[in-house]
Amino acid sequence: MNQGLLIRWKGESVEWLIHDAGQPIQEGQGSIEALSEVLAAMDPPLVDPEAAVLISGQEALITEITVPSKPTRQILDAIPFLVEEQVVGSIDDHFIGLGRREGDQLSVVVLRQEIMRSVIDAFDQASIRVEFIGVDSQLLQHENMIRLLVEEDMVHVIQPHGVGVAMAANLAEQLIPSDLVTDSAPIECLDFSRNGAMVTSLVATSSPEVMVSSASDGTIEPGLLRYWARSGNPLAVNLRQGVFAYRSSRLKMATLIKGGLLVVLTVLGTQLAANLAQAFYLTNQADQLGSEARALYLSVYPASQAPRNMARLWRARLSGTGNENESTVLALIDRLSTTVTQSGISVQNLNFNAARGDLSMQLTGRTSDQIMRLSESMGAMGLQAEIGTISQEGDDVRATVRVKGL
Repeated sequence: MNQGLLIRWKGESVEWLIHDAGQPIQEGQGSIEALSEVLAAMDPPLVDPEAAVLISGQEALITEITVPSKPTRQILDAIPFLVEEQVVGSIDDHFIGLGRREGDQLSVVVLRQEIMRSVIDAFDQASIRVEFIGVDSQLLQHENMIRLLVEEDMVHVIQPHGVGVAMAANLAEQLIPSDLVTDSAPIECLDFSRNGAMVTSLVATSSPEVMVSSASDGTIEPGLLRYWARSGNPLAVNLRQGVFAYRSSRLKMATLIKGGLLVVLTVLGTQLAANLAQAFYLTNQADQLGSEARALYLSVYPASQAPRNMARLWRARLSGTGNENESTVLALIDRLSTTVTQSGISVQNLNFNAARGDLSMQLTGRTSDQIMRLSESMGAMGLQAEIGTISQEGDDVRATVRVKGL
């Protein structure tokens, strides 16, 4: 794994290495704020770094559990019960990271949820995106050998199948379990300490032959982060999973775009459904009005046979007297429709006298002034309007107005 920024989390402080494909650029230790200042001062800057963070193996349980062969939801639900006896405190307060599975053996990493939250929150506040969170004890796991990782103050032991332990250096001789150093697998010791005294002591207590690589003699990189930058380890469990899963900015953008498209499709679908419903309603209304128009026409002109095109038939029937002064019912209605509508007056009845060429209208308004203003408006339009009777009926005023073109 060749990350541009490798970090070891030590609670109040961090150790970091900035590298380019394994070549160290800058390294140091201090607070996260100090690391942010280093990143900000780099020239050229480290473009949008995605950090990899290591948590101490002393904070985690690295073990292996036996699960049924078929991966089912019930198996995932059962995992906490399979590890809770090895955990100090309530299993509900812990996070379980799932690692590699071979047959019915599944490697897991268990640590307190508060540690995961502290790590993620601290780097989020510093605007450093953490793509990988792992455990330093598991970092150098090898498929074919047991590895001892020796530092100045810590000793880590990791087996090929992923079971590991970390302890203080002064307790290593007494606490390293005998099955970790007497296994049939070969043992390799990676010594990152300055003087190698711890390795000498550990090797002396181990019955099998131990292969030793030391930073002091230059056979390995001087420091765990440098070693990791060059070698990487695909077996290390990335704890950014489940509720702590990592989502890159591109993935977030894709999620936003997907959400936006979903909203757009929802709106379009809703609008389409509304349009279809409206079209269905208007079609039914048109059919109903067509039936009513046909029934009305046949009631007025019962001699007609299978009438079609109601608008053409009505216009033919109501074509007026034939005079050239356009005093026809349709001409009058066309001229009056807008004025009457805007006045707020309701038309209750229309009666066209073809012989006289006038239109008698029965109107209903709120006041008599409305009727008078309508009559004046008709006069201004070049029409002759005569008000017949006006009567008060409840809250309404009824009037008869006879209109004729001049």
